[in-house]
Order: sequence, then structure tokens, then C-alpha cells
Amino acid sequence: MAIARPKTFASGAALVWRRQRVVWWIFVVCLFLALVGVRGPVSRVGGVLNHSLAATPRLVQSFDISAIVELTELPSHPLEFGNHATMASPLIFTIFMLFVTGGILATYYRDERLTAGMFFEAGGYHFWRFVRLFIYFLIVLIPIAILAAIAGKIYNHIDERAISPLASVHFFEAAAVVILFLLMCARLWFDMAQVIAVANDEYRMHRAIRLAARLVWRNFGSLFWLYLRISVVAWVGFGIALYVWMALLPPAAIWAAILLSQLMILYWIGTRLWQRASEVQWYREFQASVSLRAPVYAPEPLVPVGSAAPSAT
Repeated sequence: MAIARPKTFASGAALVWRRQRVVWWIFVVCLFLALVGVRGPVSRVGGVLNHSLAATPRLVQSFDISAIVELTELPSHPLEFGNHATMASPLIFTIFMLFVTGGILATYYRDERLTAGMFFEAGGYHFWRFVRLFIYFLIVLIPIAILAAIAGKIYNHIDERAISPLASVHFFEAAAVVILFLLMCARLWFDMAQVIAVANDEYRMHRAIRLAARLVWRNFGSLFWLYLRISVVAWVGFGIALYVWMALLPPAAIWAAILLSQLMILYWIGTRLWQRASEVQWYREFQASVSLRAPVYAPEPLVPVGSAAPSAT
């Protein structure tokens, strides 16, 4: 069984830092698509809140989540994704990420700075492979979604029948942990399938999925621990920034809130690429350990074993 070296966790972060141009490109594209996508909701929300006295204490002087929820329930639907730009932005970003992931993984696997032509060539070379992987991933998510729907019905049943209100809460917590664990396992599985497709130049995605499943199953402890640690760092950092935004940042500091929100997005992109870089580093070390353990065969003798060697004269 291959075990990831202790330095893999830190070396992944160092690799992202050395190739940080990838992070900035993704952030710029994400920011542009977000600006295009929110133009419709901003105008509709402004029409509802610009002359609302309730918006001042709940959304101007503070950040009230319940007020956001109430906006989604208004008959005018100010937060509804009604225009084509708002609906297209997430789809465009998903296609963009499917396209550039091949270049990102190639950059991390080679650990060298690729030119723009080489980067986009690698992205285009693996694009349709990753589209097929994405379809397989959506299929794998179906049973998890069914399980989540069943858990939701059980939660409602417990909430209606149980005497103690904590019973439904504890069930929700347990179900959330199980579903989150399954989602993380599925994401790790297909992450490694992408790495195998790039590192081994595997064009058959069903084979890449099988190889990744076998690899994750046999090395689940080291791979999941590597993936989980980076996820915890991402969640904790994002949670702290969200707390600062909601509880400590003054309501009048609009530009500070905008800056903080963009730093949160940049941080989330960086930690996600940290996961990808660490997975690539882990796989490179796995390949090296397999090659070191491979048996070395001596060449066959030129003289048959049963015959006598010629005598020296």
C-alpha cells in the first residue's frame, strides 16, 4: 500500500504558490461572470428595498439572513434568476473550469510554467474527456441525492412525531455528516480520475474511473486525510471571514465588505487548487514508489543453461 509522504500537504500549497498565475486567472474570470450575472438581481432588489424602512436596520445597519430569506418569498421575486445572463454565468463558469482543468493538472504534474499555448492546448486536449467524467460524476450523485431526500422525509417525520425537539436535530446532524462524507468521497474519487487521465494520458474515462476507484480504495486513509485537512482549512478560514463580515465589519464600510468578499472567493479558489495540487503530488509519489518496487529482471544468458561454457585457450 502506498502512503503519502508527510510533505505532500505542504508541498501542494507550495506548488500552488509557485504557479499562482492559475489562481488569479480563475479569480478574474469568476469576478467578470459574477458582475455580468448579478446585474438583473441588483436592479430588482433595488426596486424593492430602495424605499423600504425595514431594509435599513436589517440589511444596511447589519446583515440579517432572515431578511434575505424573506426577499426570496416576496411575490415580486426580487432574487429570482430571471435574466439569461444570470442563468448563463454559472454554466459558463462550469464549462470554463472543465476546459482549464486539463491545463491546471498538466501544470501541476510537470511542475513547470507552461506557456499560454501549451496550457490551453492541454485544456482542449482533455476537455471532452473531462466532460464525460462530469457526466459520470452527475450519475454517481443521483443515489446520494436520493439518500438526502429520504433523510429529509425522515427528519420531517421525526420532527412531527417526536416529543423532544432535539431528536430531529440530532438526526439532521448525523444525516448531514453521512451525506457530506459521501459527497467528499465521490469528489475525491473523480478528482483522482482526472489526475490519472492527465498523468497516464488515459482517453478511456471508464477505465480512469475504475483505476481511480481501486487507487482510492487501497489508499483511502492517506488520500482522504490529505483531502480532509485542506477542506477543514478552507471551511475554517471561510467561516472566520464570514463571521468578520457579519458581526465585526461596520455596515457603512461597503468597500471593505466588497474587498473581504473577494478575498473569501480568492481564498476558496486557492484552497481548492491546493487540493488538486496535493492530489497530483500524491500521485507522482505513488508512481515513484511503484517504480521503485517493480522487480528488475536480469537479461537472459546468451549460452543455454544446460550447455557448458567454452574453455579459455
